[in-house]
Amino acid sequence: MKSYSAISEHYKVDKLLLTNEVLDQCSKADDDEFLVMRFEFNRLFVGPSSPLAPPYESVYVSPDHLVMGEQALAVRKIYKQENLQATGQGREPDDFISTELEFAAYLLSQIMDAQATKNDVKVQLYKTLYHEFWKQHLGLWLGTFAHTVTQSAKHPLFSALSDVLVTLTTLHAPLNTKEAYYETFSPQISRGSSSCCL
Repeated sequence: MKSYSAISEHYKVDKLLLTNEVLDQCSKADDDEFLVMRFEFNRLFVGPSSPLAPPYESVYVSPDHLVMGEQALAVRKIYKQENLQATGQGREPDDFISTELEFAAYLLSQIMDAQATKNDVKVQLYKTLYHEFWKQHLGLWLGTFAHTVTQSAKHPLFSALSDVLVTLTTLHAPLNTKEAYYETFSPQISRGSSSCCL
């Protein structure tokens, strides 16, 4: 919620302030409401029947719309270039939404660290990596995923989280140079072999 507040204040996105209110209310949910949210989470993202909004890039971008497409291996290769790996590697595809978002956050933190030390070469390197990762991965599917969640969600928590994702895609709209039309479908990274999340 602190992150959403910071984004909404920095970019003056009033809608995220309303989202914060919803998230704040949901964070104080009692046990019964928590079970309702858990059921909705499973219905949207896990199953047991086909999830309405699978949280994997491959499902939205690959021609066959299946999990573990070439996108999962492509992002794994990018993580490896930074000496990172998904903590769930082998159990969860590398193109899982939270892993991709965490990697984007990692790249932004590298930019900030390089700016703090006035290392312009590193700043430019990580800005380029960030923009390329967004353009080649997150920017291609995050909007479609968020739209699918919005269309399918029956609980305000998931509608609010979808609003955050829509805002992120809007803020990055100039980076999406590839036009793409996709169907609407009815701690994740560690450094090297360390078990520590970023």
